Formats: sequence, structure tokens, C-alpha cells
Amino acid sequence: MYLVIGAIAAIGIVSWLSSEEKNTCANYQASSNRLFKETHLRRQQIAEKRAYYASEKEFYTHVDLHFSSMQTASAMYEQYENHKKIVAMFKNKQQSFGNCIGELKKQRDAASSTKKQAIRDQLKQIRQQFNETKEQLILLAEAKEDLLIEVRQLNLATREYKLYIKDNCGRKGRDWYERGLERARLRSA
Repeated sequence: MYLVIGAIAAIGIVSWLSSEEKNTCANYQASSNRLFKETHLRRQQIAEKRAYYASEKEFYTHVDLHFSSMQTASAMYEQYENHKKIVAMFKNKQQSFGNCIGELKKQRDAASSTKKQAIRDQLKQIRQQFNETKEQLILLAEAKEDLLIEVRQLNLATREYKLYIKDNCGRKGRDWYERGLERARLRSA
């Protein structure tokens, strides 16, 4: 009931208003609507700018992370290559001990009984060094496998950074990714 009385009162008040007052109310309503639309548009623009600047910051952060990951992977690969050289050095050392053992066995078989004992002592020492080298090679092989796994994991993490940048950092990220592909194509050509 109060609602009906309120509606009738509003109609009565509107009819009491003069045309100037009606124009003033219409102007107020129009400017209020325009202000609401402008405010909404400005808030939307501010939100877009904030998102843009956040993505810009995120882009540079992730590019830095990618670069650091790439440098770490490169350093780890260098360590892996140096490790392979050390393994090759120990294999050569083991092979030279094996050759020396073979030569000493020939000398022992051809030597007189007095020289045989001296050659046996040398053989014992060289076999010990040969076995130590063999044990060291086993340890180095395990370490080499661990380094290889580490290099692969770092390369995978670096690739994931690259793909994240491409997929989540907007146009700048996609452009950066495409430039990287182009540089790789140029290097391989």
C-alpha cells in the first residue's frame, strides 16, 4: 500500500515540476549517465594499463630467468665436456697400464729367474695402479651420468621458460620467441 502511495506521490511531484525543473532533472540524469560511462571507461583503461605493465614486468622477469637458466645450462654443459675429457684421460691411462702389463708379462716369460722376481714386483705395482684407475673410471662414469641428467634438466627448464614467455607474456613474448627462432635458423644455415 505504501508503494502505491509513493508512486502516486512521485507522479504528483513530477506534475508539479515546471518545464525548467524537468530540463534540469533531465540534464542532471544525462550528465550522471555520461559521468558513469566515463568513469567505467577510465577504470577499464586503468585496469588494462595495470595488466599491460604487469605483463611487461613479468616479461622482463621471465626473460632474465630464461637467460640465467641458459647460462647455467651452458656452464653445466662445459663441466660435462671437461668431465668427458677427464674420463678419456683415465681411459688412456688405463690402456697404457694394460699395455705395460702385457709388455712386462712378455719380459717376465723371457727373463731369467733372478729378473723374474723384479718384473713380478713391477707387475704387482702396475696392476694395483690399473685397478685404482679402473675404480676411478667407475666413479667418473657415475658422475658423468649425473652431470648428463643435470644438463638435460637444465635444458628442459630453459625450454619451459622460453615457452612460458611465448604463451603468457603477450605480444612481446611472442615476438621475442619468434626472434629467437629466426636467430637459430640463421645460425644453422
